[in-house]
Amino acid sequence: MADDGVKEIFDWYGQTARDGLAGDGVRFVEPLGAWVVHGYTEVRRVLTDYPVFSSDELRHSARPVPHRDNPILGGLSAIDPPRHHLLRRLVSRAFTPRAIRALLPSITDTVRTQLAEVDGELDVIGRLGHPLPVRTIAALLGVEADRQPDFVRWTEAITSFAGSFSEDPARQAAFRAAHAELAAYFRQVFAEHRARPRGDVIDTLLAAEPDGSRLSDEEVLDFCTLLLINGHETTKTLLVNIVLCLAAHPEALARLRADPGLVPDAVEEVLRFLPPIGGTDRFTTGPTSIAGHPIEAGRRVIAMVLSANRDPRVFAEPQEFRPGRTPNEHLSFGHGVHFCLGAHLARHEVAIAVRALLHRFPGPWATSRIATERTPVGIDVLDLALVSP
Repeated sequence: MADDGVKEIFDWYGQTARDGLAGDGVRFVEPLGAWVVHGYTEVRRVLTDYPVFSSDELRHSARPVPHRDNPILGGLSAIDPPRHHLLRRLVSRAFTPRAIRALLPSITDTVRTQLAEVDGELDVIGRLGHPLPVRTIAALLGVEADRQPDFVRWTEAITSFAGSFSEDPARQAAFRAAHAELAAYFRQVFAEHRARPRGDVIDTLLAAEPDGSRLSDEEVLDFCTLLLINGHETTKTLLVNIVLCLAAHPEALARLRADPGLVPDAVEEVLRFLPPIGGTDRFTTGPTSIAGHPIEAGRRVIAMVLSANRDPRVFAEPQEFRPGRTPNEHLSFGHGVHFCLGAHLARHEVAIAVRALLHRFPGPWATSRIATERTPVGIDVLDLALVSP
């Protein structure tokens, strides 16, 4: 393992899971003002039981929501049935197996083009982590891929505006600027689509009447923002994490190079071992309990996916990275009605990229440069360079 930053990430995930799973795996964490749940069974319940553990923070949080202006809170992942079902059906057609297969040639072309320009070390995030998912989501939405730098900047400013981070004046200013620019851009896109429909996701949303009336431009904007942000962040982080895992485990890398057909299994193990998100929030709709702990209405509950994925009651040798693990029922894409809509697309994007990297970087991999930032529920990799000695 060439870089101490990689060891820090692995150690943090491992220790967080071990500490979190101690005892009954449920505790109130005062600095977060939240109940934190670690065990697999309990996390799965929190993710699945939406009548009790709601995704709608604006409606159910008993505490003030400092990031209430974030458009993510108006998106699909932050509302519950029955409206959730109506809106999800609108965009689900963009993620059918047939629709995803149609995107594979352009994904392959993007990866090939980005790697063709590499000389020496690979800037994983700059060359692949940003352009691959952004261009894919742009194609899905029917917007201009050449606005990639703006999409990346808007995404990072909006996703960083949450919780206590939203009290930082610099993040507040960046969020307000990004949100205003993104909204102005998409309103122009909506006007162009109304004038010249193209049969894409945006046209579907603009014409939809899920409950007998048209969606407002704000609702369509929230949809587009969510697709852009989630499609970008999840795929970028998953790609970074698989590079980290394979660089740190040369025997697994050699197995994949000998049999590229094992790549999908390796992607699943990375999702379990080093998930794109450490945890996700829910809010209690009324009094309830978890593992015997009484919890009041309006409480924030953090379902720690990273710990659930390493629960020894479910996964044998959970602290070991084992591509080909079967079964591998990790919770990294969620569970129940909020299961990630773009999960299969992200899997395909990363698998295509990994196969190309196996060919482009023969031999063992090493990380020559890495920069990270700690978040309350994970470590975000801000910079990563890959070399093949």
